[in-house]
Amino acid sequence: MQDNPNTDNQTQTLSDAEDWEIAFEPYEGKPYAALQLGFNIAVLRTYLEGQLFKSPPVIEALDLAMEVVFPYTDFHSTSFDLFVRLTEGRVTPDEEQMLTALGIEF
Repeated sequence: MQDNPNTDNQTQTLSDAEDWEIAFEPYEGKPYAALQLGFNIAVLRTYLEGQLFKSPPVIEALDLAMEVVFPYTDFHSTSFDLFVRLTEGRVTPDEEQMLTALGIEF
């Protein structure tokens, strides 16, 4: 029988940056959509971190996804750390005001 990745019992993750780059190509020129995706990835990662049984390869893959989606956002001109903190809901009101002044929509 042919190998079918959809039916294999082995866990497969997107652990290669090239795989994420291919997956995120539709976000080119759509910084707001890329930012929304960053929020979704952060929520998923936070949920998985809170589980009793954690899957380090999946969490690492999500961290890599955040790095790859970052250039598609308006944050590539500011900082990756600020991008991560915003998606996780940890920016201060002053930082939020600064981002608004920079023209970054969220």
